[in-house]
Amino acid sequence: MASLCDLPSLRATIRLGLIVCRCVLENNRTIEILYWYENEEHETPDGQPICYNSLTWSQAENGDPLLCVAGDATHQIKVFNIAKKELVAPLAAICFGQGHKDQVLTIAYHPKGRFILSAGVDTKINMWQVPNDLSEHVGTDKPALIHYPHFTTTEVHTDFVDCIQWYNDLIFSHACREDKIIMWKIDGFSSDSEQIPHAPIPTSIAISSKTPVTIPANSTSNTRSAWGGRFQRLLQFELPYTNNFYMRFSIFHELGHHPILVAGNEKSKAFFWDLQRLEGAGTGDDWIQSSKAIPLGLPRHVREESTFSNASSVTSTGSGTTRRKRKTKKKYQEPKRNRGIGDPFTSIKADKIIEVPKYNFPFRHFGWSRCGQWVVGVGDSGLINVFYREPPSIITDYGVALPIRQDIKTQDDDQKFITQSA
Repeated sequence: MASLCDLPSLRATIRLGLIVCRCVLENNRTIEILYWYENEEHETPDGQPICYNSLTWSQAENGDPLLCVAGDATHQIKVFNIAKKELVAPLAAICFGQGHKDQVLTIAYHPKGRFILSAGVDTKINMWQVPNDLSEHVGTDKPALIHYPHFTTTEVHTDFVDCIQWYNDLIFSHACREDKIIMWKIDGFSSDSEQIPHAPIPTSIAISSKTPVTIPANSTSNTRSAWGGRFQRLLQFELPYTNNFYMRFSIFHELGHHPILVAGNEKSKAFFWDLQRLEGAGTGDDWIQSSKAIPLGLPRHVREESTFSNASSVTSTGSGTTRRKRKTKKKYQEPKRNRGIGDPFTSIKADKIIEVPKYNFPFRHFGWSRCGQWVVGVGDSGLINVFYREPPSIITDYGVALPIRQDIKTQDDDQKFITQSA
């Protein structure tokens, strides 16, 4: 696993540990190993091998690079201080609290460094608060332990959650066999708040706890939050043919540039969405926003049935003429939604789709350059694809080559994607 980033190093996971290295230009070598960590125990008490599934970079307040690793059979999340080459702290061990019950497949560090998202095979999404006293545990045999997440839910996805990322305080996540990426947020959560409430734990355990905790008001829900609410589903993006897991997306989000979401599927296709144009689209005047719209809180099949029922009742009215009768016999077609984003259950189609020719493979992961002109997509069979986006010749309000709606005039003729496969 590796990505294009400002840190001049790569990282890779092996079955028994972690390797951090960087590219060098020398006659006798091209890679320099900076850090090699091996687990003291090669197997769990159940005999399962210890291995990692996901890792991500962060940065301490003093500038030290932190590497967050997760996925071993003990369902732990660990943070390594690469500068000091010491194990900082294991986080969220399952044996100490209500964490994950199966392997962790994906993690994400908040840009402000205070929170970690994790998700995996158990379909659960957890958010952990990073302790403020990590430096006190560096180099000791007593790492900081986080017993309970500040937010946990199994209601966002129904299958393996293989990718999750922050977008400011919003969250993007994807699960296999759902054919979509979901954008959502935690009710009441703000990374700017100085006062963070205590992590909630089940009521039955809170009785004997000596640590200040927050007891959830509704213990029957599959969501627990330190902020008292649940979550809001905001948008979903159409990503067909993603039945396998380990189909990971990436978000380019740098100051002065349009944020771009990129993801791939099993059919050698890369999908691009311009999130800034999407924000400017507004809710629009879609039929779902009318006074007779179906409440979004209803289940999807109920909303769809109600929608078709309303459509039938509307088209059945008429004056009895032959011309009007012909209109009533036309097959109902769902109206096109080219602008509005008012329905969080309506999948938004990609603004740009690029199919890699002559190859049939699934994309597994993407990485952006800091400038946003380069993106690398890797897939099965060792295939590496490099996409280059030519900058616009004239600075416009659009700024990128990804039109969000087909009826908007763009400069696609002057801006092109160049794809190279290796």
